[in-house]
Formats: sequence, C-alpha cells, structure tokens
Amino acid sequence: MEKEGSRDRKRYRRSKVTISLGPDPLASLSPSRSKTKTGQYHGKLKRRTSVLLMLAGLLMLTACAAPATRLDHQAQSLGMQAGILEGDRFKHRTYSQQEPCAGGRLHVYLEGDGLAWLPGNRVSLDPTPPHSCLMPLMAMDTASAVYLGRPCYHGFANERGCHPSLWTQGRYGEQIIQSMVKALLAIMPERKCQAVLIGYSGGGAMAMLIASRMSERIRGVVTLAGNLNVEDWTTRHGYAALDQSKDPAHLPPLPPSLFQIHVAGGKDDNIPATVIATEAARQKGARYLLVPQLAHDCPEPKLWNGILTGITLLEKNN
Repeated sequence: MEKEGSRDRKRYRRSKVTISLGPDPLASLSPSRSKTKTGQYHGKLKRRTSVLLMLAGLLMLTACAAPATRLDHQAQSLGMQAGILEGDRFKHRTYSQQEPCAGGRLHVYLEGDGLAWLPGNRVSLDPTPPHSCLMPLMAMDTASAVYLGRPCYHGFANERGCHPSLWTQGRYGEQIIQSMVKALLAIMPERKCQAVLIGYSGGGAMAMLIASRMSERIRGVVTLAGNLNVEDWTTRHGYAALDQSKDPAHLPPLPPSLFQIHVAGGKDDNIPATVIATEAARQKGARYLLVPQLAHDCPEPKLWNGILTGITLLEKNN
C-alpha cells in the first residue's frame, strides 16, 4: 500500500481523464480511394468510431470502479459479506463475518484515507484503496467485527452529496464524522452493545473523532500508525492544511473509561512514532506500543494476535 498522504499537494484542481485511443482512425484511409467506395469507407469509419467510443467509456467506467471492485474481491476471498448502510445523507459499505454485536461487543475496523490523490497533482475519481491491510487482521478476529467504509468511498464517489473535498481537505470533516456515527449506531442499536474502534493511519484519526462523539457506546480505541495529530502531519510533509477537517490533537482527551492502545512503527516516516507517543501520553491511561521494525503498515499476524489478546483482556477488565 502506498504511503497515505503521499499524493497530497498544496492545492488541487479538478481532474481530467485522458484516454489514448491509439492512431487516428482516419490515417489508415487513403485519400486516393475511388469515390464509388466512399460510402463503404464511411461505414467502416462509423463502426470504428463507435467501437472506440465504447472502449473509451468502458475504460473510464473501469478506472472509477476498479479500486472498489478489487476491495470487494479481497473481502470475498476472506469470507466476508458485503452490505450497505445509510448514514447521514451518505451510503457506507460494510463487510462482516458474523452477526454484529454478538455477545454485546463489536470490533469496528476503519481503513486509512486511501487514494485521495493521483500523480500529476490530480484528485482521484475514487478514493477507495485498492487493497486493505485491515481486512486480513479482521479475518483473524474471533469477536463480532465489521469493516465500516467512509462516505463516498467503495464506488459511491458519484453519489449525491459527494465531492472531492470530502476525501481531500474535508476527509475528517463534520459531514464525514456525523455520517460515520449514524451508520455505526445503525449497526449497534442496542445500548448494551459496546464497540472497540480499530483504525489504521487516517482511520486512527477517524476512530478518535468518532469516539469523541459517542464515548458512552465505545469500549476502547486502537490505532495502528494512526494520524493522531493532523496539523503536525500536514506541516511535516508540506501538505495543504486540511482546513475542512477536525483534528484529534485539538480535542480534549477521551474519557478514562475508554481503554486505548496506540501502535507506532519505529521505521514509519509518514507518521513518526514520536508524534504518536506524544498524543498517547496526552490520553489518560492510554497504552503506547512501539514496534521498532514496523514502517507505515499494519502489524504482522503474530503481533496482531498478541494485540487481539490484549484487547480481549481490556474489554473484560477495564
């Protein structure tokens, strides 16, 4: 997976899709042909043009749908069932393996920011990541678990209300947070159900922001290479400020009744471990886990199994 945020720039412009259709279809038609065959040539030209236009449309459609389709295939290969939830004016893709809130608990997996930008300072037509590092971890989780997608991701980028600002400058904005909260409450309508939010990279920021809005329904928060200080992240990399987004670092600490685990990679040059350590220290009772050899990636299966064991213990004892 590409480093999250590597496509962010100081400004963006509306993207233009350019598709090469190959050589000029007129080039193969000799001007010296007799006039008696003009109709035949025109017929061929129309057919070629129709085929080329159909191909162009197909390529454009595939370009938009491909990331969401690949993620669907990944989920299916792991035995997960796809679903759609209505949030606050937005649709959300979900993937699950069993009935939500079985046993009164739910692990909610929140993906990173995906492909907000493309090469050439262009905004992506579909921000969905082509591969999820969280899904394999979720497949190892024996608790009731659900993968909750963000608004406008997973093939919904052309839905009403969606705009590139919602996966660029406003990726952690008010509209996104409200819709995520509403979708999550739809999954766990019974108050006895408590959730643990598990977020990777930008999903870590989302986990903290969601928990701040519904802390009474949250049992704990786990972040993996989490973007816990958005302002530091944009400044450090020279990115444009996410001026339409909320920043977890600017919010009061979460209630101490929530357990927190913040995992950082010693080789992460996207979100340095020192930043995560600083934000973890600001949260009362939060646990900070440094993995020296980890870059900006999800943990290896062996390490994740250990973290899952820790989550289970904290759910019982916290």
